[in-house]
Amino acid sequence: MSSCAKNILRLGLTLILLSINSCIAHKNPELVAAQTELAQLERRQSRINYPADSYEYFVSHNGYPVTINIYKNHNLLTKANASSHVVICLSQQRGRLYVGNQVAADWPVSTGIPGRDTPTGNFSVREKKPDHSSSRYGKMYNAEGKCINSNADAFNHAVPTGGRFVGSPMPYWMRLTGDGVGMHIGKVRAGRRLSHGCIRTPREMARELYRILAVGSRVNVRQDVEPQFPCPDALNVGKEQRKNEKRIRELKQKIYDLQMQEYAKNRH
Repeated sequence: MSSCAKNILRLGLTLILLSINSCIAHKNPELVAAQTELAQLERRQSRINYPADSYEYFVSHNGYPVTINIYKNHNLLTKANASSHVVICLSQQRGRLYVGNQVAADWPVSTGIPGRDTPTGNFSVREKKPDHSSSRYGKMYNAEGKCINSNADAFNHAVPTGGRFVGSPMPYWMRLTGDGVGMHIGKVRAGRRLSHGCIRTPREMARELYRILAVGSRVNVRQDVEPQFPCPDALNVGKEQRKNEKRIRELKQKIYDLQMQEYAKNRH
């Protein structure tokens, strides 16, 4: 079939479908209402127009805060130094690096599970070690070298005769408390608390923080979003977006189902 014939065929099919949809819509007020609501929601979504490289765009997209994505403002990161400060928001499971009142980076964290909660408060970095291992949590091995407990607590589980305890690795360790809570590289799942109290950070961001922060740098761990958070409006827009996206999916499914019902009815 020639290209011209294919185009004519496509045009004919499009006109037929438009005609069917027009007839269905005329006969079915429920379908008309669904299509109208869908068009309104899609127009509303398209009006959200933050610059694509802005922090506002990052916060209003990606399903924030439950996203594994990391935001970096490279211009601000070049200005970040030991006097910059970090905020860890437990309710969002996010970390933010501030340069002045601007967010230079925003990343996912996984903090302490219930019962082993990460403490809140104002802290400062007490110690930095690029290679560090936990003195309490890790793996227990028997005399034959077989791992017998992959989630051992050396304070509560005795080392078997001839065996050994190997602490969990905590690269790019930055201690915050005297009893062993700190920030380090670790497994992170967006929005999930996984640790024994420490603040687990993705490798990419842990290296960046280790480079920037120094002993004495400030870290605020808090339950709720910090008062200086620069774009609460974008956060609210993001919530509205997710609500709209869910409704758009529901409407598209509803419209499809109604069209199929009408199609089946017209066939008989």
